[in-house]
Amino acid sequence: MPDTGVKMLRFVAGKNHFEIVRASLEGNGVDAKANNKSTALMSAALIGDAAAVRALLDRGADANERDRNGRTPLMEAAFGGHTDTVMILLERGSDVNAQDKDGWTALMEATSKGHIATVEALLAAGANVNAKNKSGWTALKATAKGHIQIIQLLKKAGAEQ
Repeated sequence: MPDTGVKMLRFVAGKNHFEIVRASLEGNGVDAKANNKSTALMSAALIGDAAAVRALLDRGADANERDRNGRTPLMEAAFGGHTDTVMILLERGSDVNAQDKDGWTALMEATSKGHIATVEALLAAGANVNAKNKSGWTALKATAKGHIQIIQLLKKAGAEQ
C-alpha cells in the first residue's frame, strides 16, 4: 500500500472510525506501515478502539508488530490505559514481556501512567515485574508517584525493587 494509503488507514483507525477502517481493509494490507513503521493496529490500540483492534486482528494484523522504536500495539494500549484493548491483544498472542528499544515493557508503560486495571491485567497475563529497561528501571521504579495501589500490586506479584 502506498504511504498515503497507510496514513489514511492509520488516521481513521486513530479517530475511532471503525466502519472506514473495515472498508479500508477490504483492499489493503493490514500490516502496512507508515514511514515511522507504525501500523493501523498501533494507532487503534493507542486510542483504545477495541472494535478496530478486533477487526484488524481478525484480518490478520500482527499483534506483535513493532514500530521503529520497537513499540508494540500492546505497549500503546497499556500506555493509554485501555484495559479492554490490552485484553484483546493478549488473547490474540501479544507478547506481554516484549521490550522496546529502550527496554520498556507494557507493564512499565501502565505503571508509569497509573493505570491500575491495566496493570492488573498485565500481571494476570504473566508480565515480568522485575524486567529492567536500559536505565535499570523496573516497573516498580517506573510507577507514577502517588500510586500506592500499583506499588502494592507489584510487590504482591514479586517485584524486588
